[in-house]
Amino acid sequence: MNFRVSYIFAIFLLLPLLSSCAVAPDEHKETHGSTHPLDEDELLVLDPPADYLRHLADMEMEVVDVTPLSSIGSTLYHLRITDGAHPFDGRETHKRRFPDVVVDVHHHYEHHAAKVDKTYTARKAANWGSVSNSCAKGIRVGVIDGTVDVKHPAFKGTKVNYRSFHLKGQKLARSGHGTAVTSVITGRGAWAGLLPGAEIFAANVFHKGSSGKPLGSAKAIVRAIDWLVKSKVPIINLSMGGGANALIGVAMKHASSKGIILIGSAGNSGQFSRRKNYPGAYPSVMAITAVDSDNRNARFASTGKHIEFATPGVGIWSAVPGGGKAMSGTSFSAPIFTAYAAAAMKRDNLKTADDIRKYFKKHAKDTAEPGHDKYTGWGVVQVPPIC
Repeated sequence: MNFRVSYIFAIFLLLPLLSSCAVAPDEHKETHGSTHPLDEDELLVLDPPADYLRHLADMEMEVVDVTPLSSIGSTLYHLRITDGAHPFDGRETHKRRFPDVVVDVHHHYEHHAAKVDKTYTARKAANWGSVSNSCAKGIRVGVIDGTVDVKHPAFKGTKVNYRSFHLKGQKLARSGHGTAVTSVITGRGAWAGLLPGAEIFAANVFHKGSSGKPLGSAKAIVRAIDWLVKSKVPIINLSMGGGANALIGVAMKHASSKGIILIGSAGNSGQFSRRKNYPGAYPSVMAITAVDSDNRNARFASTGKHIEFATPGVGIWSAVPGGGKAMSGTSFSAPIFTAYAAAAMKRDNLKTADDIRKYFKKHAKDTAEPGHDKYTGWGVVQVPPIC
C-alpha cells in the first residue's frame, strides 16, 4: 500500500515536467500565448474595397498610413486597434467584416544565429579555394536582412545597393547580422565570400525592439520584396524567422511568380521541435538547413518536411562592423546556398525554381535517411566554383 501511494505521489510530481514537453501549437493556429513577437495593437491589410475607410471606426480601428506597392500591384494599409483588443481578436473582427481581404497581425521576425564552435570561411566551407575578385561579375543578389556596413573592407570594390525599410520612429538595430550574411555571399579578402564581384541589393528590415533585440517587421519585409521585384533581382536571401504572415505569404508568392528564386533559413529551433519558421517554410521559398564541418546536422538546426537542402552553417567567419566574427546558424547556411544557386544560374543558365531544385538534387549527398528526409532535405550540397 505504501509503495502504491509513493508511486502515485511520484507521478503527481512528474506531471508538470511531462506537460512541459507538449508540442507547441502550429503557427497557423496562433493563440494569445503565441511566442512569435508582434506589435500589440496593429494590423496589416492588403487591397481593401473602395468603401473600406468608413467601416474602420465601427471596428475600433484607425489608419496609421497607406503604402503603395507598385511592383506587387497592391496597396498596404497599416492599422491601429483603438479599443485595446488583442491583435488576434482584431484580426478575427476584421475577417468577419471583410472575409475576402488579406489581413494579419504585424508580426516581427528574428535572426537565425546560434552559438559558434569551429571557425572557417564560407569559401573554405564550400571547398572553393581561391577565386577571382571579378569571378561573379554580372551576378545580382538580393539580401533581406539587417543593416549592412557598406564601407567594410570586405565589400571594397563591390557594388552594394542598400536601402532601409525600418518604420518611422523606429531605431535601427545595428547587430552586424546583415553585414555578416552579405559577406558570406560576396566578401573579399580575409572574409572570403563565394561570389566576390556580385552586385548586392541589400534591404534592411530590422529595427531595435523595446528590449534592445533586433526585430524585423512584416510591413518592412513586404516593402523590401516590392523594391527587389522592381529592381528585377533574380534571387533573394532571407536569413530570418518568425510566424506565418498572410501579407508576407502573398508578397513571396508574387515574387516567385515573377521568376525570382527565394532562399530562406530553416530556423534554429532544434531537431526535436515541430515549430516551422517563416518565410523559409512558405512553398514559394526554399528552406535551407545547416550542417557542421563533418556534414552532420547542426544541433541547433530545425527539421521538417519543408527542408529542401543543407549546406555548412557552423563557425562561418564573416564580416561584422569593425572586423570579423565566427557565426553559426541556418542564417549562414542559407546565403551559402544562395551563392551556389546564383552561380549555377550564371554558369548553367538555370531560370526557374524547379531548375534549381533539379540541379541541386544531382549535387546533394545523402547524410541521413535515403532520399528526402526532414533533417537535410535532399542532402548536403556542394558545387564547383563558377571560375
